[in-house]
Amino acid sequence: MEKTTQLLHLALDAGEVMIRNGAETFRVQDTMLRILSTSGQEQADAHALVTLLVATLPRENGSPISMMRAIHSRSTNFGKICAVNEMSRAFVSGAISLDEATARLDAIRRERAYLPPTRIIGYGMISCCFSFLRCHHLAISIVSFFTGLLAGILMLSLSSKKSAYFLPAFLCGGFIALLACLLAPLLPADSIDDIVIGGIMPLLPGVTFSKSMRDLMECNIISGYTAAVEALVAAASLAGGVGLVLSYYS
Repeated sequence: MEKTTQLLHLALDAGEVMIRNGAETFRVQDTMLRILSTSGQEQADAHALVTLLVATLPRENGSPISMMRAIHSRSTNFGKICAVNEMSRAFVSGAISLDEATARLDAIRRERAYLPPTRIIGYGMISCCFSFLRCHHLAISIVSFFTGLLAGILMLSLSSKKSAYFLPAFLCGGFIALLACLLAPLLPADSIDDIVIGGIMPLLPGVTFSKSMRDLMECNIISGYTAAVEALVAAASLAGGVGLVLSYYS
């Protein structure tokens, strides 16, 4: 493979891994530009959006070459972002070659994310802790733990299927509210709010909204607004599912 093409692939692959794992677009764009700068070409350029990456690199003999990469799914894994950042720093400093950087990036991409059981237990622990902080009642916190576990199972199951973006959050919100209403008679008074609040905490798009604010402050208007709307739609869907069930039982 031509070195220019290989360098473009490395920049796009690095950007894709970062975007897919929750990095801000200005950070992705900076990493891609640093990788492309090793070519020595002054007109190297890179642009990152939430759903699209573009990289351009001039060639010594011929017209510039540009490549695009579409991003279809996103999650959160800061470990992979840090690994890509370390790889890019080593490559730009000359500590590793282009082939070594490509091999290291392939290993980062193939690295498995958190296993489903770990994620499900995380849902339960977060729900339990937030519920306890609110009510300081052990029984309600334990119920919130199991509510979070079941909500995590439902969310992972729905996320693995092709559906409208808002649907998993809407169904999970309704499911949490339904469990809270069904279990409320067995618990102390006013326990519904504590269970619902604890259950929805792992599902709130806080990281997405914070990332959108960072992008807006860095003047990445399109990516910032896109991420903000994405977070608001998810939050509104979650609230809609909870509100629909609570309005029926009230």
